[in-house]
Amino acid sequence: MNFMKSLRPCGYPWKIYMLLLLLACTWGNLVMVYELESPYGNRPYLFIFWNMFLAWLPAVFMVLLDICYIAAKGLLRSILLLGFGAGWLFFYPNAAYLVTDLLHLFARFPYNRAERFWNEIPFWNHLIALLLAALIGLLLGTFTLYSVHQLVRRSYGTVAGWIFAFTVLGLSSFGIYMGRFVRWNTWDIVARPKMILRDLYELLALPGQRHQLVYFCFNLFVLTSILYLVVYLFTCLRAPLDREAGSDAILKRS
Repeated sequence: MNFMKSLRPCGYPWKIYMLLLLLACTWGNLVMVYELESPYGNRPYLFIFWNMFLAWLPAVFMVLLDICYIAAKGLLRSILLLGFGAGWLFFYPNAAYLVTDLLHLFARFPYNRAERFWNEIPFWNHLIALLLAALIGLLLGTFTLYSVHQLVRRSYGTVAGWIFAFTVLGLSSFGIYMGRFVRWNTWDIVARPKMILRDLYELLALPGQRHQLVYFCFNLFVLTSILYLVVYLFTCLRAPLDREAGSDAILKRS
């Protein structure tokens, strides 16, 4: 109990409640995904289980960062924050990456020009399940970025906090592109650095790929930035309401 009280400056226990809610949504979504079948009788989206696991890793690092920020001291604190921060940043793109898994749906349900829309019920079942997975990924990414953003803001100021947030969103968009189209994995940064450098050189050397890279990253950056700003402004609405509630309580006691 005392430990949880010490974490209150970082937003606990509300962060725990949010994580439990997202965990319940994730469990329900994975049940939906598992129940889906293709016209051939197989389960086509089992890869979502692995991708969802990777999407949750930034949340684990977020909690570790909060604990170290409050509990650790001195050089150990700096080392742990740097290590957990790097882990959070490297795995962060996996959250919004779930948005790109929507393309698997359209590969399995080609558009019929004779009809105006997709009328098959299975298509809509698949769409809702994958769309929910994408939404959970976006919420996980937004939630953990907000948390780490606040740590940076407290340590280095408001301007540095916003520079950090938008830099992370930009790097995440690039990471999602490389994961989807070049097929990078997060651990390739450490395990295969030469391959990373070679792929980057080849990517930047071809004008057509540069064009695709810029437009994809820009669109994803806009999507994630709008979502983040909306959520951030919602959190700002709570502060004046809390102050008003506190003032009312003081007046009632007096």
